[in-house]
Amino acid sequence: MNFRRNLKDSAGVQPLPLSQRRGLVFPAFAWLGFTSAFASVVIGSLLQSKLGTLDALAAAILGNWILFVYSAAIGFAAGRWGLSSQLTLAAVFGRWGALVPGIILGSLVTGWFAFHVVLTARILLQALHFAGDPAIVMCVIGVVFAAPVIARLSQGFNMTAIAFPAMILFGGTVIAHYLMPTWTVLLDGPIGGTLPFGTGVCIAFGIFVVSGTMTGDIVRYCRTGNEAVLATAFAFLLSNLPFLILGVLIAAAGIRVADLFTGNDALSFVLLALVVISNWTTCDACISNASVTLKSAFPRLSWIIASAAAALLGLLLAVANAVGDVFGWALFLSAIVPPIGGVIVADYYVLRVRIGFSRFTAAPVNVAGLVAMAAGIAVAFLAREAAPGAITPLIGAPLAGGLYLVLARLAPSRPGADPAATDGAEALD
Repeated sequence: MNFRRNLKDSAGVQPLPLSQRRGLVFPAFAWLGFTSAFASVVIGSLLQSKLGTLDALAAAILGNWILFVYSAAIGFAAGRWGLSSQLTLAAVFGRWGALVPGIILGSLVTGWFAFHVVLTARILLQALHFAGDPAIVMCVIGVVFAAPVIARLSQGFNMTAIAFPAMILFGGTVIAHYLMPTWTVLLDGPIGGTLPFGTGVCIAFGIFVVSGTMTGDIVRYCRTGNEAVLATAFAFLLSNLPFLILGVLIAAAGIRVADLFTGNDALSFVLLALVVISNWTTCDACISNASVTLKSAFPRLSWIIASAAAALLGLLLAVANAVGDVFGWALFLSAIVPPIGGVIVADYYVLRVRIGFSRFTAAPVNVAGLVAMAAGIAVAFLAREAAPGAITPLIGAPLAGGLYLVLARLAPSRPGADPAATDGAEALD
């Protein structure tokens, strides 16, 4: 395989052949680094303040288990067939139909890039007592964080491997220095709060639902579907969940997360450095996710243009403070994204049965899939408005999947849900 083909494979333009896959270790560490995000600590702390300690812990656990099952179902299919997230969408929604969910996911993942840029800027401005223009600081941080992806120095998700040991050191230091002296009273806080429990579950779920739906960009390097499921378990049950719990316990100890960096001592600066590393690698992964999606959706687009466009969108969202309300952002994601996954899961496990992704959807646009996705999104948002405590992923995803199966069974050829005519290589031509 020549160098040009290698670049295509790494960009998710073609299914990754078995000879190019790395097994479990690389995807597992890539996911571990991606999900060991400082943002999870921040959100866990906020959940404790709104739910109370015990409900926040329960919401974090339940939300992550739902996220694991959801992402593992998609990951098994993508990992078994070596498909990037956009190729998975193309297999289900059709070559051109996949642009709709692909653009949605690619745009949303840049929102998390924006969130981490803003979070890093705020921490640095506060910890270093810097009086500069926050917008300029955000732009500088965003450019620095995105540069390795644009220049292809980070090689996709390789950089995320740095984050996991950094955050383990961060967590261990915080536990030893701040939590151990107060461990006897950590569960003595308020039992309830002002936030409905189901809303807390949606927030815990929404943190990584976008990247969980795009898990193919990471798990396509697995050799089997089972390895992809294991990599996903590492991501959400052994990485994201513990850091959410850490955030809950920090708040339960009466400590503001921001105060960890304002001591003007060596410990504060060490923790600050570890958090910057974590945020940088998470931003790297977010831009990689978005870039692979854009490159796969538009194969003739150069990597530099695709990644620079994703970074620019993220910077605009950061400067505009479009994702400043992290709870509102996570709830938005937990309503709009799961129906996409619901259609993927229904298509792969019910319609395809044994053929898997050996063949892509025959029609360029799977109308049935797009209609079902739109219906699932609409109902999820309606449910969120009618019942604020509803767990919307358990509404939108099943509804979209069920409706898709009905539409596909009624007229498989007319709506474009028949996967019997086009294979993966032909679908990209």
